[in-house]
Amino acid sequence: MAHKKTSEQISYNMSRVKNKNTTIELRLEDELKRRGITTYVKNQKSIPGKPDFAFPARKIAVFCDGDFWHGYNWKETKETIHSNRDFWIPKIEKNMARDAKVNAILKSQGWQTFRFWGHDIKKNLPQCVDMIETALRTVPKRPYRTIDLCAGIGGIRRGFEMTGYYTNVLSAETDKYACKTYWHLFGEDPNNDLTTNEFKEQVAATPYEVLLAGFPCQTFSRVGKEEGFSNELKGKIFFHIAQIMCETRPMAFLLENVDRLVTHDDGKTFSIVLNTLVDCLGYHVIGVERTESGKLLYNPKRFLRNSKDFGMPQNRPRTYIIGFDTERFPAEKLKLLPTEMPLCCEENLYEDLTDLLDKNVDAKYYMASGYFDTLVRHRERQEKKGYGFGYRIVNEPSIEHPIANTLLATGGSGRERNLIYDPREGIAGLAIPGKKTPLNDKGIRVMTPSEWGKLQGFINYAFIDKDGVDRFSFPDDVSDVQRYKQFGNSVTIPVIREMARFIADCINQLTV
Repeated sequence: MAHKKTSEQISYNMSRVKNKNTTIELRLEDELKRRGITTYVKNQKSIPGKPDFAFPARKIAVFCDGDFWHGYNWKETKETIHSNRDFWIPKIEKNMARDAKVNAILKSQGWQTFRFWGHDIKKNLPQCVDMIETALRTVPKRPYRTIDLCAGIGGIRRGFEMTGYYTNVLSAETDKYACKTYWHLFGEDPNNDLTTNEFKEQVAATPYEVLLAGFPCQTFSRVGKEEGFSNELKGKIFFHIAQIMCETRPMAFLLENVDRLVTHDDGKTFSIVLNTLVDCLGYHVIGVERTESGKLLYNPKRFLRNSKDFGMPQNRPRTYIIGFDTERFPAEKLKLLPTEMPLCCEENLYEDLTDLLDKNVDAKYYMASGYFDTLVRHRERQEKKGYGFGYRIVNEPSIEHPIANTLLATGGSGRERNLIYDPREGIAGLAIPGKKTPLNDKGIRVMTPSEWGKLQGFINYAFIDKDGVDRFSFPDDVSDVQRYKQFGNSVTIPVIREMARFIADCINQLTV
């Protein structure tokens, strides 16, 4: 005759019962993966109840409850327990009470909770996963809410707003001068540091759908030290953005950087960026495919777009990355999206650079003769060495349709490679306070800040109101140096507007 087990013996036996990766959990997981849903975490201790599967950013928790252990049909089941009733009945009722408490806590914290009985998973698996998938696939209506990271003076934000499909809810920028202009333009203070836990918590508490970021380019640019991710302060900003994406899962994103990003370190830097977005975060990135062996397949050039192809007379190649959430959108629909971003736009704001040049500019923008002579000698030395460095007069009479070179935020070089031929009476030989020599007699000047503003789409485009009045301006006390820097650091808004339209069209395609 068998001896009745003691409570201690039963507890010991139960401690050896498998409570992770049980048969019903594995079945549910297999079906999730079959449907392309792989962004869950399992048994995360920081979530109340340590759910078997969780989608933290979406606040969806899934429990696979064994019928016996969690008291299925308890009123009847309790009567079928004949051995060790004094142990099993309190034990299971304790489990049931704990489940109810966990459900209440999760509900109070805004979680949607699914509890599937073991017999349902075994008999009705597709229906169970249908419920999870339906909760994941919800898509908000327009206008989609954006967060504007590494915001600068708001060029990316403005390009999205111009479509009428988006509204911004949170911004982050640390440059105090850029913050001042941003406040002046939008009436909002973007002074937030996205690398801090405080800001990341703020993002997590702010409902939004689309993440925008022109993350710092200095560490990837040809004019920087090309340190890439080794630069802790700037290069690794990307990983802070990735962390924000992981914790909040925007349904779409746009990242912008210099063209050098795709070739830096023989392409290794860009590979890290794409692998982080696709493999680590689970996003579908436009222009990226996967081989049968699982390797990411892409052509780096397909991520480059040039402002000159979007109606602006500026040779400004930049890297653009657009992606969509595989947690939000089904794999079969993501596969049908375009494989390329827009290559151009129909709008052509200017025939060429001549169309946007200011008239009768202030004499202070003309170059001092001594400085111009120095530039001439420097260029001659470079040309003798076979280099193409040196100043450039971008509207020389011999050029039929002149365009500007890339505007830079690094000081003089951005202006010296965009010199303008603009002869005027009374300029040559004029003495200007602050210039060591009289003005040159060749009619050569630098471009004005307002001309840079036109080339980036801030002036004469992005802030024109319904009455045709251009509302763009800087705060009165922003210096020319800062104006050049802020425009040079920004984006070309017509390009961004086209990308914003493209994202909205893709979302429409994904939701029909």
